[in-house]
Amino acid sequence: MNYIKAIAKKSPFSIYIWPLISCFLYVSLFFSGCVPEKNNKKDSLVIYQEKLTNYKTRQGIDSEDPNQPLAILRPAASNEITLPEINIAIDPNTGKKVVELTLEEVIKRTLSNSPEIRVVSFDPSISNLDIIKATSEFDVTAFGDLNYENNDNPENSIYQSGQSNARTIDAGIKQKLITGAEWSLTYAFTRNWDDLAGRVYSSRYEPILSFQLRQPLLRNAWENLNLAGIDIARLNYLIAMLGFRQKAEDITTKAISYYWQLVQAKQNIEIYKSLLKQTEETLSKVQGRREIDASEVQIQQAQAYVKSRQAALIQAQKQVLDQQDAIIRLISDSKLNLLEEINITPVSQLSFENTELDINKLLETTIQKNPVIQQARIGIEIAKINIRIAQNQKMPRLDLVTSLRTQDIDNSPEDAFRHMNSTDYVSYGVGLSLEYPLGNRNRNAELMQRRFARRKADVNLENIMDQAAQLTKEVARRVETDYLEIEKQRAASEAARLHLKVLEESEIIRERLTPEFMLLKLQAQEFLANAQIAEIRAIADYNIAIAELSRITGTILELHLLVPTTVENSDTPEVITETDIINENSNTNTPSQDDLVPIEMN
Repeated sequence: MNYIKAIAKKSPFSIYIWPLISCFLYVSLFFSGCVPEKNNKKDSLVIYQEKLTNYKTRQGIDSEDPNQPLAILRPAASNEITLPEINIAIDPNTGKKVVELTLEEVIKRTLSNSPEIRVVSFDPSISNLDIIKATSEFDVTAFGDLNYENNDNPENSIYQSGQSNARTIDAGIKQKLITGAEWSLTYAFTRNWDDLAGRVYSSRYEPILSFQLRQPLLRNAWENLNLAGIDIARLNYLIAMLGFRQKAEDITTKAISYYWQLVQAKQNIEIYKSLLKQTEETLSKVQGRREIDASEVQIQQAQAYVKSRQAALIQAQKQVLDQQDAIIRLISDSKLNLLEEINITPVSQLSFENTELDINKLLETTIQKNPVIQQARIGIEIAKINIRIAQNQKMPRLDLVTSLRTQDIDNSPEDAFRHMNSTDYVSYGVGLSLEYPLGNRNRNAELMQRRFARRKADVNLENIMDQAAQLTKEVARRVETDYLEIEKQRAASEAARLHLKVLEESEIIRERLTPEFMLLKLQAQEFLANAQIAEIRAIADYNIAIAELSRITGTILELHLLVPTTVENSDTPEVITETDIINENSNTNTPSQDDLVPIEMN
């Protein structure tokens, strides 16, 4: 600023020009710093996503220990997301490790630790950095050059120099503005020498201070176009965030499904055990009547049924172990992992309360909150921006070019710089630069491509909305059908139980144990077991269908990211049942994502 005041005293011209340039530089630097470089909005989903990216990596990833090749399967013992430690007990009867888990505990630990969600959690952070990269286009750049040149040429005239050398140093700053303008401020200092006899100074110093500005007026002009890259980067960040949310919803639904399937498998084991016990009792009775009226055929028949039901029990036990491993993989806890043989005891009970569904409200919720539909909508916004860019690029290039320069020359650097301050030698220029591509086929084709891409994005949204609407109605019908099936399977189970009871009571008063009666009794036992298994399956399918419906409508995280409310004077949190999800879908005052409280992680 002292320099500006000094030259303003010497040149009336500089009184207006250089202060204006100084103000322009201050303003441009200020507004370039006002371009937001990242998303500062922190709702519950963003906080949850960022915490997952800070999760501690397993030790086996960084350094593999040849003595412990399976260490990579053990999750890290501590990380940024902390939950109450899992309480693992020892079964006094079997000596095996046992852990009791509620559905909400499984969901919270899955959301906190699941590697499947963690993989996708990095995508929004990576996309957020693309916003910073886009804003860096408007950063101020410093530049400079240092050159030395020595010439020794043959002379053929007294007006030509034979020997000369030049030393040049220049430095400056430049920047692109959000209007598309590019400016540069350069200070150059040159020391020249030559052997020309007519020179006033054979050795001379020449300082130059210059300012240049090029402002596009048509192509690449104005803020609406030059901020398009930042707008696209922000929209891509939202797409990545929605992709993360979609994965979290998918894994949450999977955890719910695995949990209810484990409950179903556990109850199936009890049914198969009861069936096997009944069959073994029947075999024992038949063998006891060997000397009375039981034939070898009847004994072998009962033994065959025993073996068959033992095999069914083995398969049921395998199903339990498979479901436990599936839940353990999702939970990914340091104490509850695939290296440990732990028996999971589900605490939450299957629910089969009837729920009335409003299809229209479900469809409205799906259209508003389904992450896939939201991603498609953002794709349309990106297509609109690309059309705007292509339309601008199709225009001719017309630039306003201005320059201003002050300089001086003397035989000493001090005098040269002092005389330059007087601004006796000021040069300036202003002009227009025009470029018009004849034919312009490249940019016309680009514009047509962008318009086709926009139409494709529109059709893609229509297709996705139709698919989501169909799936919503299909799963809603599945919920209703599963509930009706529960009633029928329960009635069938009760009928089978009464049928077996009648057979068992009639067995006491029968005079003779016939093969037909034995077969009928064994089949009645199996029918009752199958009816009970079908009833449990229908109830589990009903609960899984409710979770699936919440996933499609995009509301499942709005329940399971909430901090559970605790009952007063009790350490047991209030369990949110899957029926609540349907009630939430029917509520027109569904809380927005911004109103959610993140899962309790500290």
